Amino acid sequence: MDVSELPLDARLIAVLKERGVRELFPPQVEAVKAGIFDGVNLLLCTATASGKSLLAEVASVKTALEGKMALYAVPLKALAQEKLLHFSYYGKLARVGISTGDFDSEDKRLYEYDVVVVTYEKLDSLLRHRPSWLGSVGLVVVDEIHYLGDPKRGPVLESIIAKVRHLGLRTQFIGLSATVGNAEEVASWLGARLVSSSWRPVPLREGVYYGGKIYFADGSKKSLGSGEAEIALAIDAVAGGGQALVFTNSRSSTVRIAKAIAQAVAAHPARLINPAEAQSLANEVINASTSKIIGRELADLIARGVAFHNAGLELEVRRLVEEGFRRGVIKVVVSTTTLAAGVNLPARRVVIADYERFDPVLGREEIPVLEYRQMAGRAGRPGMDPYGEAVIVARSRGEVDYLMERYLRGRVEDVKSHILSAPNLRSHVLGAVGGGYAKSIDELVDFFSNTLGYHQVKTSLKTALLRSKVASAVDELIKWGFMERDGELVYATELGRQVARLYLDPETAARYIGLLKSMRKEAVSAYLYIVLTAPDFPRVRRGKASREIAEEVLSALDVEEDEEFEEIVKTVAMLRAWIEEEDEDKIYERFEVAPGDLRVYLDLFDWLGNAAAKLAGMIGLEGHRRNLEKVTARVIYGVREELLELVTALRGVGRVRARILYNFGFRTLRDIARASVREIASLPGFGEKLAESIIEQARQLVKF
Repeated sequence: MDVSELPLDARLIAVLKERGVRELFPPQVEAVKAGIFDGVNLLLCTATASGKSLLAEVASVKTALEGKMALYAVPLKALAQEKLLHFSYYGKLARVGISTGDFDSEDKRLYEYDVVVVTYEKLDSLLRHRPSWLGSVGLVVVDEIHYLGDPKRGPVLESIIAKVRHLGLRTQFIGLSATVGNAEEVASWLGARLVSSSWRPVPLREGVYYGGKIYFADGSKKSLGSGEAEIALAIDAVAGGGQALVFTNSRSSTVRIAKAIAQAVAAHPARLINPAEAQSLANEVINASTSKIIGRELADLIARGVAFHNAGLELEVRRLVEEGFRRGVIKVVVSTTTLAAGVNLPARRVVIADYERFDPVLGREEIPVLEYRQMAGRAGRPGMDPYGEAVIVARSRGEVDYLMERYLRGRVEDVKSHILSAPNLRSHVLGAVGGGYAKSIDELVDFFSNTLGYHQVKTSLKTALLRSKVASAVDELIKWGFMERDGELVYATELGRQVARLYLDPETAARYIGLLKSMRKEAVSAYLYIVLTAPDFPRVRRGKASREIAEEVLSALDVEEDEEFEEIVKTVAMLRAWIEEEDEDKIYERFEVAPGDLRVYLDLFDWLGNAAAKLAGMIGLEGHRRNLEKVTARVIYGVREELLELVTALRGVGRVRARILYNFGFRTLRDIARASVREIASLPGFGEKLAESIIEQARQLVKF
């Protein structure tokens, strides 16, 4: 089908042609015939790179041109940023915004946009606030809808669908995924037509590597010679004019394998990279890295055409690696599954080096077939590769047949709901009542009967079972003071409504309140400890817990000194080092917390620290509210208390520049307002332009 035949505005068709889209792929034709541009609800389960995202983008812009809003939901912030970039291709046809944080807000400003890219959690939060502009939404797109099976994000998606149905919004729904085992069941629950296809623009060959050979699923073999599997597979792909993505199960492995491949690239008799381009990119990475240790280590590899990619890298460095790979400057990227779940980086050969990973609770476990398919789907660059190869590494001859059956021929797992588990149900019951979606047990049962969890219960007594689970959740919320009940009627208390608005897990909120009420004295470490008790935070595991910090926490809070206490205290120690302005490289060396990890802590603390402060205010603990706000600001900016005025008020002034200003005597906004441009510009790290800017900002703020 030619794009000129599509039932679209001529301006939209022109944009598609400018992007080089002339003919639709077969799965895209199926989706058009199924009604994607006619307002029909669709579930698109088609292979990676088959064009489903393009159709969803076009449908979003079409909705905007018809005077309605489109919401485009993705699971990760990184994906939201990438999707925002994709929408930039449509120029002035639609005003596109992004919203991924600040759960305690209905974001009235979003009404100014035609298309809004959101994370799942932000969309659910918006639906809890029920902003006035919801009635103008004409399309909801959910990308990566297989996340329905994720224990944490899946219930959020189900809650979104249930709310949209409850509100009776006349919206089209489009779900996208390459990997849903029970697509028919999910489509039935959504009330959507299913478009399912395994067609790919680049043929995929799948194989298992062992003993120097790739054993392909079609029975053919390819010999690569001896050597470490990951090195042999990567170098073979690059020497053949392609690129390779290597997936491994740990952060340390990404670095180790990348170093080994880089040595092999340098030792290869043929020139496999462009040294000048690689060195230029390496220099950019060093300049962008706040950790000079990691920056130099990564840059040294990039200079040889290889990179590692993991959650420890900050977003800007990850972006440079990804862009360098897309441009062909980097030939091999060794990644943890963070990249597989997020950014779209195709390569001729994808290598799955480990099919097992370590779980702190379960020990060693095999990756699901769904995850293998997500990684394998990256194989083959449309328009560049004649084929793509996905190769999984066996460690013994006996594993070859097992891996062939389990992964290459195995069926993707069914998506299973988790919303009816007690913790998830409590959270979404409070969200439904606090958001005005239900006012009685009956209405709650009706609300949750719209979820996949209810749809998947296989018993004739499922309504009675749901009622029992809902009643138990309500009882728990009443015990915590978040809800009240009068017979069959249920109400969220003012505290409960606040917990729902803050998008807090009720159990976490109850724990925060209990700890704040029991505080014996004010202590920075104790405030950090309280916020860090939320299970959302990763735990620092390196080294021993600081006895000094442990004593400070124990003197202020009535908590048990157990294994969990020690882990939280280690994490408190890391954040204490950060807010005492310790260098990021020292933090990395002491705690094995890299810049990318640190950003995760800061984002979470921005949300949960401020949430804890608001809860303290609601229960009348004004002193704790003020202290929590102060501690949270210190964590966000990484400064001692005396620098807060400077870093919170002045654009272009972070923790390093603020410390320089303070140490040179410019300790307040008034000091800066009185300064000359020459005085500020002469300081290390400042120039004339920045000096003029911050002086002007300070003068406006103090009305100088």
